[in-house]
Amino acid sequence: MNLKSFLYSLSDFFFPPQCLLCNTSFIHENSGYFCNKCYDGFSFIKSPVCEKCGLPFQTQEGEDHLCGQCITEKHFFDKARSVSTYNGTLRKALHGFKYNEKSLLSKPLSQMLAAYGGNLLNLKEYDSIVPVPLHSKRLRQRGYNQALLLAKTAGKAWGIKVDIKSLERVKWTTPQTFLSKNERKKRIRGCFNGNPERVRDKNLLIIDDIYTSGSTVSECARILKKNGALKVDVLTFARTI
Repeated sequence: MNLKSFLYSLSDFFFPPQCLLCNTSFIHENSGYFCNKCYDGFSFIKSPVCEKCGLPFQTQEGEDHLCGQCITEKHFFDKARSVSTYNGTLRKALHGFKYNEKSLLSKPLSQMLAAYGGNLLNLKEYDSIVPVPLHSKRLRQRGYNQALLLAKTAGKAWGIKVDIKSLERVKWTTPQTFLSKNERKKRIRGCFNGNPERVRDKNLLIIDDIYTSGSTVSECARILKKNGALKVDVLTFARTI
């Protein structure tokens, strides 16, 4: 046993860590923040996926290709990828992070996004990271922007600057959880403004927590490209399937 492992074991014996999701005490393993049972509940996405929106296919054979939705519908982003599907323990983690003021989940989730998400995209392509902004009213209610917290850790790990001034949310909307895909598209239209001086001729990576219908990130990409961005990709921690 090396010194690092010995110190972890000693620390765990006297001060056993607790899982951030189920509060169970556990021996220092995997991420150091979740017990094995909760960590194993994360469903990390693997190929084959839709080469446009990143939707995972049920079959584990074959290459990436377009899904049915992306064949018939237009997304303004160039490519979207997600780390995990939005179910199980990840759903519980992100729901607590987003709605229950559990900002302490920011660190482990951000580290996982940086570690796994970095393998899904060519990071050398991007000039900056653009977190999906919150309206000022929502920011006051929640106290933090979960997309920005994820983006800061990822940007630091990847050596890519995070730009919070290239995109602004100017229109307030009520939560879209129970809206249909078409209703989401209509509701999100006109919610964002871009800054052409900051995005013109740039390759950008949008970061958000959850990809649901894709309406929000697609609208963000539309505004960024309208203001001169050359390429806009998307990375989210989770996506619904």
